[in-house]
Amino acid sequence: MSVIEQVITLFLIALIGALCRHLRFFTDETIHGLTSFVVNITLPFLTYTTLQRPFSEDILKGFLLTMVLTGLVLVFCLVVSWNLFRKRPLERRSVIANLCTFSNCGFMGYPIIMAINPDLMIYAAAYNVSFCLLSWTYGVHLFTGENAFDFRKILKNPTIISCIIGFIVFCTGFTLPSVPYDVLKTIGDLTTPLTMLLIGTRIYGIKISELRDPDYHLVSAFRLIIFPLLVFLLRFLPINPDIVTVLFVLTAMPCATVVSMQAELYHGDVLFSARTVAWSTLLSIITVPLLCLLL
Repeated sequence: MSVIEQVITLFLIALIGALCRHLRFFTDETIHGLTSFVVNITLPFLTYTTLQRPFSEDILKGFLLTMVLTGLVLVFCLVVSWNLFRKRPLERRSVIANLCTFSNCGFMGYPIIMAINPDLMIYAAAYNVSFCLLSWTYGVHLFTGENAFDFRKILKNPTIISCIIGFIVFCTGFTLPSVPYDVLKTIGDLTTPLTMLLIGTRIYGIKISELRDPDYHLVSAFRLIIFPLLVFLLRFLPINPDIVTVLFVLTAMPCATVVSMQAELYHGDVLFSARTVAWSTLLSIITVPLLCLLL
């Protein structure tokens, strides 16, 4: 299948998830349990197994370059969105800046990257490392005004733990025996279908009447269209096209769910955050396949 066909296939799975939610096959308890299973088990297993490959100096350089470029892209997005929405109240402005900047790069981005090319997952893991570092430092700073560096939050992230372990394994050349590796890979491969089903449950029940505030649409436009297209311009620079593809695709994902959690923790606009995450996720069914036509 072409990239666009693969992406459309994933979103059709998401629509099945929405249907299952409508038919009550997925209850709140089911969704919570599956989400915990994906975040804590299948996603880390997928991350680890994609990093178990023969050591290559070029891949190592690419991994580190991806981390640096991701950091630059995210800081740029934070600064731009923070200043563009400077007239909003602080509790709304901090949420907007984080929503515009941080995408659902792991929970939703990983399946898209897997559909495009599984070999690119090592760069997706690098993106996720920079994402976590910035979202729990500068992202939190926008909420609190303090120079917060919540290293404990970062190290408690199962995907970051799997990235660190996988990166060490990659650099040392250690490989698991075939049986435990196959177990981890089989479970990790569940990430894509389960994630897309869960995405479907998230978009179910969105009420357009609740989205009259233009900020919902402005934030979604920056997150889903404007910032990804700016990242796409990196293709005209002498950078590994695989790295640019990962940066472009992961930047094109909808708003990160972690922002809603941070809004709750640091007294941001929680309702606006939750609705924008859901709305941008629904819109991404259209925008992501269209943007993938550029690849």
